[in-house]
Amino acid sequence: MQNEGSGANIISLFGGFRIENGSADPLRLTGKRGPAIIAYLARCPGMVATRERLADLFWGDSDSEHSRNSLRQTLSVLRRDLSRAGVDLIHSRGDLIGLAPDAVRVDVEEFEAGLSARSVQELEKALANYTGPFLDGLYLGSSGFDDWVASERDRLLSRALEAFEKLARLVDAETGVILVDRVLAMEPTREESYRLKMELLLACGQHDRAIRTYEACRSMLKKELGVHVGPQTRALWQSVLSAVATASNAQPANAVPASQRLGHPSISVADFINLTGKQGDDFFAKGLVQDITTALSEVADYIVLSAFPPVEKNGPAEETKIPGMLRAQYVLSGSVQRSGNGLRVNIQLVDAAGGHNVWAQKFDGHSENALEFQDRIAQAVVLAVILDLQLTNWKVRDKSPPGPPEVRRLVNEALMKYFEMTRDSLLVGIELAENAVAIGPDNARAKRTLSVLISMGVAFGSLPREPGQIERAVELAEAAVRAVPDDEIARCILSFALESSGRIDEAIAECQHAISLNPSYPTGHGDISMLFALRGQVGEAVREANEAIRLGTHDVIDFWRHHGLAVALFAGGDDRRALEAARRVVRTKPGFVRGALYWAAAASATGNNEEASRAIHHCLSQLPHLNLGNVCPGFVPRYVKDHHHARFLEMLSRAGLPSS
Repeated sequence: MQNEGSGANIISLFGGFRIENGSADPLRLTGKRGPAIIAYLARCPGMVATRERLADLFWGDSDSEHSRNSLRQTLSVLRRDLSRAGVDLIHSRGDLIGLAPDAVRVDVEEFEAGLSARSVQELEKALANYTGPFLDGLYLGSSGFDDWVASERDRLLSRALEAFEKLARLVDAETGVILVDRVLAMEPTREESYRLKMELLLACGQHDRAIRTYEACRSMLKKELGVHVGPQTRALWQSVLSAVATASNAQPANAVPASQRLGHPSISVADFINLTGKQGDDFFAKGLVQDITTALSEVADYIVLSAFPPVEKNGPAEETKIPGMLRAQYVLSGSVQRSGNGLRVNIQLVDAAGGHNVWAQKFDGHSENALEFQDRIAQAVVLAVILDLQLTNWKVRDKSPPGPPEVRRLVNEALMKYFEMTRDSLLVGIELAENAVAIGPDNARAKRTLSVLISMGVAFGSLPREPGQIERAVELAEAAVRAVPDDEIARCILSFALESSGRIDEAIAECQHAISLNPSYPTGHGDISMLFALRGQVGEAVREANEAIRLGTHDVIDFWRHHGLAVALFAGGDDRRALEAARRVVRTKPGFVRGALYWAAAASATGNNEEASRAIHHCLSQLPHLNLGNVCPGFVPRYVKDHHHARFLEMLSRAGLPSS
């Protein structure tokens, strides 16, 4: 609030509540309702309201007589506090209570009055009043007043954000970036602000920072709201990539590839070779490349670089050396063959640096259904590339045979639904995996996929926790391990099923086996962390969780590793750190009720009662049947040690989880 020589009392409502009247310190008032009454009157037309309105707003739960009496007592205390400070502020006339408009200045009024300014100086002066959220920290527990505050807080925040963005467009680009950063600090999910920051960074020539801003936007929207960036933001991102690619073509040969600086895997889709001998099949090959490129480009996690056609250089065609293509981390290539009306397409994904095949697959179809065949191939390629690059990131090579094409397709689709990890997606994934097992009853990959979907379905509440469900998950995983004993993926899936059935020691043995097969597999470390936590081995659990987080590098199941950390820290009595870890889990996966239960328990243990109550409400909004009788081990695995288990239930009870 800017004080510019006026003798009026200054009422500041941004960032909390304060009254300044020229003395060294703000006035101190008794309780919260007196300041709340002044704040409300300061925002009323003419700064006046009826006694009835004030009584109803602040004591709406009481009858008329009691609310009127409470108002009189509060006004009496308020006048006494103001009188001691020599401030004449509250006036009454009949049924009206008000402030003297000529005797006060209110920061909110000066803020809103200045927002229509066109000059930079006037807009800066208006925004200087916005020092924090409206009446920050003033909460009465009175629904009428608190609802009014929340509404005004949202409205004024929205106006402030728009004004800061307006100012950012009026000043120079570097100053504008600083202003937009302030907007994003206040509202981290505001997509239009990320877009404005990208535009300002482009104006400064800072392409890499613009890309990182897009990444921050994409990650924040996905984590907090579960949505993708909008078409405008994505189009801006694509234009930045084009500018970066153009610039990279002019770089020296030893320059760091732009695609690698951007933090996403880059894939170059090369032209497919037509081996049929028929010129008409060139169109099929080109259409296939375009379909695959389009499908991959729709996946925000990848940068897709298309190859250019060959050019004539004094004779036979030579391959054009495309910097973008040569700098891509992976190259997707293929060929087309024909036998009568039958077509065979062979596709492979190669690590450009090492030269080894990451993934390869053949597809058989008919030329009379060429478009349908192209769609099927494009969809399968996207699924396979996403999954295989995820395994590559984990330093895992899948040792279980993929099986026939239809089994492979169903398994890949089921795994994509698994990685979405919502209650609905898990049910769809289970149905797909059931179909895969029905077609390939001996296929180990299909069995382990169905096993992990069942176990995770129980963990998310998609499936009821019934003995038959868990037993089937264990049996499927055991069959997958028998078929391919050195498959670390199958070992971890069996460990997860055993954990769900309460067989903690056996589950730990399977995880240890998986880690011995592949020490770099983050899931092995993450799963054994959870198991150590349940057994009360806090130090080992925390160490393994941190190792899993390091190896996983923020992938789609990172939330599970942080959940293991929360379970371990809670068992160790480090409730504040447990609360931080649990909050992160819930922000990432709001539908993961197990994580929200530890959020509630840790909040309760740290005395954050309102947050604990909110966490329980979140849990019950998704699983209304939860109570202290069925939550553990019915829904959450039980701590092995009785005192850990009893404390967990006690904190849930304090947080408000019903007893039955």
